[in-house]
Amino acid sequence: MSLVELGWRQFTFFEKHDVQDPSNPDERFVGLKNLNACCSAYGDGFSLFGERCGNIFQLSRKLEEYFWVAHKCKLYDLALAENVLATVGEDEDGINTLVKLWQLNRIEKDSPFCLRIIRTSQLSNANNAHCVAACSVAIHSSLKHLAIGFKDSSLFYCSGDLLKDSRSNKWIAVVSGKNGGEELTGTALAWLPGQKKCVLFAMSASSVKSYVVHDAKGCGRDLWCFNEEINLLTVATTEMVHFYDAEQSLTPEIDGGKGRCHALGRGAEKVQLVVFKEHIALLTKQVRQLSTTTDFPTQDINWVISIYDVDGQCVAFSCAWPMVTRIFLLDSVLMVLTQDGNLAAVKEKHITKKLETLFKKNLYDLAVGLARRSMVGSDYLVEIHQKYGDYLYKSGDFENAVQQYKETIGYLEPSYVIKKFLDGSHIKELSSYLESLYHKNYATTKHNTMLLNCYIKMGSKDDIDKFIEKGVECDVESAVHTLRSASYLMEACRLCEQNELHDQLFTILIEELKDYDEALNYAKKCDLKVIGKYLEKYGKVSLEKNPEVTIDCLIKVVAADDDISGKIDVAQLMKMFIGNPKLCSHFIDAVVKLDTKNTKLRTIMLELRLRQWMHHDQDFLIKDNEIMDLIDDNNLEEAMQLCLMFDFAPGIIFAYSKLEKFDELLDYHMRQNNLREVIDLCKRKKSQKLWVDALVFTSRAEKIDQQALEYMLQSIEEANCVHPLLVLEILSHSDILRVAHVKNYIMNWLRKHDEQALVDERKIIESEKKMKELESQIESLNYNVQVFQQSKCSACDTALQVPAVHFLCNHSYHLHCLESYSEKADRCPSCMRFQNDQQYASSDSKSFESDKSYLEFQEQVNKSSDCMSLLASYISRGLFQDIPKDNSVVLAKGDLKKTQFRNNFANKKDKEERKNGTPKNPSDEASSNPFDETFSYPFDEASSDQFNEFNGKNFFKTKSTNPFGDDF
Repeated sequence: MSLVELGWRQFTFFEKHDVQDPSNPDERFVGLKNLNACCSAYGDGFSLFGERCGNIFQLSRKLEEYFWVAHKCKLYDLALAENVLATVGEDEDGINTLVKLWQLNRIEKDSPFCLRIIRTSQLSNANNAHCVAACSVAIHSSLKHLAIGFKDSSLFYCSGDLLKDSRSNKWIAVVSGKNGGEELTGTALAWLPGQKKCVLFAMSASSVKSYVVHDAKGCGRDLWCFNEEINLLTVATTEMVHFYDAEQSLTPEIDGGKGRCHALGRGAEKVQLVVFKEHIALLTKQVRQLSTTTDFPTQDINWVISIYDVDGQCVAFSCAWPMVTRIFLLDSVLMVLTQDGNLAAVKEKHITKKLETLFKKNLYDLAVGLARRSMVGSDYLVEIHQKYGDYLYKSGDFENAVQQYKETIGYLEPSYVIKKFLDGSHIKELSSYLESLYHKNYATTKHNTMLLNCYIKMGSKDDIDKFIEKGVECDVESAVHTLRSASYLMEACRLCEQNELHDQLFTILIEELKDYDEALNYAKKCDLKVIGKYLEKYGKVSLEKNPEVTIDCLIKVVAADDDISGKIDVAQLMKMFIGNPKLCSHFIDAVVKLDTKNTKLRTIMLELRLRQWMHHDQDFLIKDNEIMDLIDDNNLEEAMQLCLMFDFAPGIIFAYSKLEKFDELLDYHMRQNNLREVIDLCKRKKSQKLWVDALVFTSRAEKIDQQALEYMLQSIEEANCVHPLLVLEILSHSDILRVAHVKNYIMNWLRKHDEQALVDERKIIESEKKMKELESQIESLNYNVQVFQQSKCSACDTALQVPAVHFLCNHSYHLHCLESYSEKADRCPSCMRFQNDQQYASSDSKSFESDKSYLEFQEQVNKSSDCMSLLASYISRGLFQDIPKDNSVVLAKGDLKKTQFRNNFANKKDKEERKNGTPKNPSDEASSNPFDETFSYPFDEASSDQFNEFNGKNFFKTKSTNPFGDDF
């Protein structure tokens, strides 16, 4: 049967390339010139060839050759599983055949490492069979299954760990050759993990056998190939090429155990078969008579290599080749070896070149199949379908053209297809494409509108009804718009009601059908949110047509749960009462009785109540507590603005207090001239800024209550948050205040300072006394002999024994007690806490060096009412002391390191007097009056302050003793 009869088209999807020598690119590669291969196998990046004499050649993808002797006499067959090679052959003349397992990635002594040797004669003897030679072998990639075929058609199978020469491997005689049989030309095995079964295939020259006998007539040694990934055996016979699936061999009822077949290479002598990817390569030999006139006819032998795409049912490549000896795979590329040693590669063209060939011949159906089978063909499918559709459209086959365009949805712009079918005669095809566009979720509002227009133009009411019944699957808003445009109002209403498009339904009923009663009845059936939206948009019209039912719906909305009513725009609801005060009053009364917690509604109600309160409406007498009940934490900002607008004092004070806007509240009291409220607020908040603002307000007042002023000064004195000098400075700007108004305040302040000065003087005297005692102790330690008279250990309170350790602090310890109680041998355990205090003081003084400490100090000065006390506390913590480099005290056995005592309070004159022995006068040590020195008050700033008219004036530097100026 020819290819024409078979119906397969022929193409040139492969290209022939001569393989060049990598060491000399100008010359052809002839490394396999003398190779006489009888079997071969292909791995990842390399190919293996076996010669009958027992040699094995390995060729890598870089054309690197490697050779070793696998069997000394003969080699029958080989099989490859990952990096393990199984060979069957003879090392000695006779029938003692061996099966060897080689590890290819482990080279020892110039050859791969032999993992295991299996003697086939032992297998025959174990099964009571006469010894025959093994001729074929098959191994699974898992290295757990092995099959050996013999010349008498015997077949043995083994499962287990093949790499271990263990007797636990059990051999099974699958086929017994007692009665003799044909030599096996090939063996293959397939493992079915789902069924946990192994299927064996045995090929001979006349038959192909597995668990069932197939109707194939057998094959030669190189005319079969097994694909372990899909468990498919391909066998080439004289007439056919058969395909046997391992799983179908277990269930022969599917195809009767015959498998499928194709008449490939029929009529030609098949020499070799190679399967790669989705292609089958056949090497055939054709004999042609050149001359028949003479007594000695001559023949011409043509070698033909054909590559078939079985799934695509086409011939991908066919070429005559001179003197071909073998075809094989090298790194998934078909290689051709000729008798003269030349090596050529048949490489598959890129899919783009294949598609170009098919496009030129308008074979778009084959192009689609080719792209779907290719791993990278999915990127070209859209282009193929588009070209196929264009070809059919030009041919006038519009129906099939639309089917091809449907496959491009999601990739090809829909407008490209739509504009081809805008003609009225193609409306059916256009609607078909738009339906597919919608079902694949690529339709827009315009596409759905166009689809509905197609139904309307075709007069297909059934399609319109089906379009409506689709519900959420269609673009409902677009469909309603289209139906309204085509005056299908009832259908549009039904679609809106079905899909709960309440806004569109109300629009149709009220604006187009003018059916107000039906719209109101439908609104009453809906939930509260829908009713609220209806009343917002059409409430005013509904009040005019049906006021009683409308007001009931409105009250129902505001009486609902807060979660629902809170989503309603109450401001929009109130618009419906414009020009209708009677209904508005009725609505407000109902809302007050319901006491709803709707924030927006409460704010609107607050505004209405404030208006009525301001205008003193006789119909509605509003009390302050009724208004205050409408103010809560949720509407404080809005309530504050409304209270300010209508000057509602209780609400303003409450809102400012809740929002903690005390500056604004203070300003409000000042504007109202409420000094008592100002003082109470400052006293309650205890804020220095508020007190300063209150003092400024008092200094600018035109009239001052003497009792209120005394109350304010007393409160400031109790709070102790504003310095008295600042108080006097601020009050001195008043035009009406006199010294008599603040006399008591000044006298109290001076009396307290005198008392504090006496206390400080006593503390200074006590401190000087302690310092003298310390100086005498230090002088004694530095210049006098120290006698250690301790007789007991300070740790265990027992009598001291040598060795002992004495410290200058009059503590003594046993050496072992000191080592037990102290981590450091030069530190007294009893005095460690004093040293820790000294280290803490040092670390405290170190903390003054950071920028953060300066910011904290500045902030404390700004907030403090008594800056002198704050500065004194910082000085006592060592603000102006130098940080000592080493604060540790080192004490050893009998050693005393001299330490220098440094008095930070003594000046150079005191040191000289101490050195010369001159006694000091206690009166000389008294501190100077800090008020005699010029200093800047921390509250003074260079920038402008609250008193613009007194900016830049330093009241501490004035020569007058009257704090209120020379005018008093």
